Amino acid sequence: MDLSDRDRKALWTKAGNRCTYTFDGETCNTELVKIDNGNYVILGEECHIVGRKPTAARYREDYPQRETYYNAILMCGVHHQIIDSNPDVYTIEVLHSMKDKHERTIQLALQNHTLQPLIIKDSEFLTIVEKAQRAIGMEINRPAQLSNVKSELRVANAQEAIGFSTNQGLTAITIICSCNQPFSVAFVGTPPKFAICPHCGRKHELHT
Repeated sequence: MDLSDRDRKALWTKAGNRCTYTFDGETCNTELVKIDNGNYVILGEECHIVGRKPTAARYREDYPQRETYYNAILMCGVHHQIIDSNPDVYTIEVLHSMKDKHERTIQLALQNHTLQPLIIKDSEFLTIVEKAQRAIGMEINRPAQLSNVKSELRVANAQEAIGFSTNQGLTAITIICSCNQPFSVAFVGTPPKFAICPHCGRKHELHT
């Protein structure tokens, strides 16, 4: 989809990095961005609710909001295929209802601290960008905890370069453990209740 940066951040954040599919008693909730060996693996797909082309599912000729957050829904690859293969079942109204319900569920989970944050630790990320209008080294737009993480951005011929981006508050703290070893913890969004010392494994309650 040709979404603006603002709409794309809203879509992924409000979906909580989870597949939006909920229908007839079935809820997918698949995690859509995972980290494997220090690399981001993108499993999510940005889908049109009202189709983009005349041959697409749920197409309407006169629809001015086609490339906007309002017309986007986040799915895993499997459920993207399912909703587009059955447009008579997954109508525009059904998909808008599905999206609204999922986003309310995510919001409540965050408020109640029941949605597990993205945890990144002991990782190094290298992003190399050439000839781009905008380059971002690391972008996190959901609750996350980072420990012993290094992100490096190398840019050539880019109009704008951003090392780290988030649409939520970022807090970093350093803790001196009783084992006399310091360690740092950073978190985005909802703060964790505890931090674990990477040297000795002791649990530290956080007061933020």
